[in-house]
Amino acid sequence: MAENKKEFNTKLYGIFAIIIVAAALVALTLFAYTSRYTALSPEKTARLYVDTIVQSGDGYNAYKNSLLSYEGKFGDFIRKNYIYPEIYENYKPSDSTKDLKGLNDKELKGEKTLNDDGSLQGKVTERMYDTFLELVKANNGFDNYDAIFRSYITELKKVRKEVFEDEYFDDEAFFTAFEANLSKYAESLTGCEDEFDKNTGVQTKEAVKGKYQELFGDDYEIKTEAVSAENADIPDIDEYGIDVEIAEAKAVKVNVLVNGETKLEGVEITVVRIGHSWYVATKSCDTASLYALSASK
Repeated sequence: MAENKKEFNTKLYGIFAIIIVAAALVALTLFAYTSRYTALSPEKTARLYVDTIVQSGDGYNAYKNSLLSYEGKFGDFIRKNYIYPEIYENYKPSDSTKDLKGLNDKELKGEKTLNDDGSLQGKVTERMYDTFLELVKANNGFDNYDAIFRSYITELKKVRKEVFEDEYFDDEAFFTAFEANLSKYAESLTGCEDEFDKNTGVQTKEAVKGKYQELFGDDYEIKTEAVSAENADIPDIDEYGIDVEIAEAKAVKVNVLVNGETKLEGVEITVVRIGHSWYVATKSCDTASLYALSASK
């Protein structure tokens, strides 16, 4: 039987990072399936937005049910507005990438990129975590997503170039590192158990007592509930860069309960209806209290 060791293997870290991303993709598929039906209700749309943030500080996935994702997937919004401008010279969000050549050209792949077994990507992901953490703390969680994505991608290009020693850069480089960092950040709040590679016995993850566990107990429970929905002023749709007509808007108040006790009361979330679906108008919402939950007593 393999002996459990307290040392980390860089290659396994890389493999583990890939597993994290794969698990995230499964979760996102479930999230999209759930959101399809949640979007039919203003209360459910607002509650899901709040719940996604408070359960693990995950404002990134909360945006998937917002006006930022109206024209497609949130990942496409990030590609068009933040990643592609870094890959293709003079790129604009309305441009097609079909005939463009940029930093994702296969000819730019160096030897280390072509032969990476996951260990180098693991190093990049590990090095980017401090940047991720700094940006989340400096920007009130994910409220200022523009600053987070721009700064993160700028640093990621620099770190990747240092590690891989080439100019190659694509959208996968961003999503692999960012979503692995997001998972680690979530675990810093929720906690996690020791994990070992089933074949070698080498430890791939150390148990972490999460901030929520420290504050609310090992078996804490966070619940959210929409308590009211009232008519609201229709927000300026131009702020979201889309050309659609908003039928109506609602201000939904959501409570956050921890271990049965109301911790946050009446968090107001503005949602709008386009056609038959509801979306969160994020620029009209103040979510500071949601991200501050981990600092509450």
